[in-house]
Amino acid sequence: MDFPNIVRAQNQVRVQKGMASHLTNNHVIIADILSRLPVKTLSRFNCVCKLWYCMINSDPGFQALHHSRSWRNPRLLFRLSDFDFNPLEHLGHRYAYNFVSTDTEGKNICLMQIKVHEPVKLILPGCFGLLVFSTDTRIHVCNPSTRRILALPDYKSKIAGFGVGYLSSIRRLKIVRLIPRRPSSLHLECSVFTLAPGQEGFSWRVLNDQCPYLVDQFSLPAFANETIYWKIDRQQALNRHNDFIVSFNIRNEKFMTITHPADWIPTSNLDWRSPIRNSTQLVELRGTLCMIQTLASSHVAVWKLADHKNSMRVKICMIDTSRIHPNFVGEVQCIKDGEIIFNSASNHLLYYDVRKKTFRKKMLPHSAENLTSYCESLTSLTR
Repeated sequence: MDFPNIVRAQNQVRVQKGMASHLTNNHVIIADILSRLPVKTLSRFNCVCKLWYCMINSDPGFQALHHSRSWRNPRLLFRLSDFDFNPLEHLGHRYAYNFVSTDTEGKNICLMQIKVHEPVKLILPGCFGLLVFSTDTRIHVCNPSTRRILALPDYKSKIAGFGVGYLSSIRRLKIVRLIPRRPSSLHLECSVFTLAPGQEGFSWRVLNDQCPYLVDQFSLPAFANETIYWKIDRQQALNRHNDFIVSFNIRNEKFMTITHPADWIPTSNLDWRSPIRNSTQLVELRGTLCMIQTLASSHVAVWKLADHKNSMRVKICMIDTSRIHPNFVGEVQCIKDGEIIFNSASNHLLYYDVRKKTFRKKMLPHSAENLTSYCESLTSLTR
């Protein structure tokens, strides 16, 4: 593309953004109504007029308003056990994974397929409507609402940990990657990728600060208050001096460590992520980091991080699960209308009403073991 065409394209983008801002300022009622609609419906409304197209696709203010509404109605993404492998498929599409997306009641079912070159290792909970997952050497970003997938630049070494966070001040998603510098090293090299749709030339940026611990690769990190939290790898337990969590602030890009609660009970069965086990989980609930300890056939304890710097936690909930079969008590996924939702090793979702202290179950046509939560988003993945 020659220089005049580049200038013309840049001017067109400025005009579109100006039209979107004009629309949201002068048609507040229209923006309020459209922000309550699902992404699938909004994608059809792109064709109504240029102003609507610009608002839906280019106005960050409208997209933030839409996210604030959809955040209250999370969706669940179930990963089905079967997958397709085609060694003759062209590079990048050899593994095909099938997913089922539903609302928190198992209704409004949508099917989705993700194709990658290597087996999927771990899928993180949604962040600003986007899901981030990794293979051994590459991290991918997916918008399940638009079915778009972006493969980030790969790396020759295996990924030892990763996380994702949204920095509202710049309206950008930051993906953090942890890689061992040497095979025997107890510290991890940290690099950051800032997702900026519509801009070219972005790559991983290596930081001077290193992650002070190896992180638990089989436990999901959590993001809350501009900070990503990982559990420290249990193999370093003898050397961590009660440090239990390592955190990374995506604003100042600094690491910190957090100790476990004083009344936390060490668990011995900490094998592969399975709902039927004693476990300690990190999860974001209502914008706050929570640490959840599940003791099979006994109880679920929930602590809230009250003071990051001083590692102060407050126990906010103790759930008696002694009368619930262990197959139904998995990891906490999200909270909706005062109910905590658990995955399970069966085809049931388990709901716990915090106020009434009662349980209910919902049968699904598929397994409820491998799932993650997200909210609908208009965020673009075009680079």
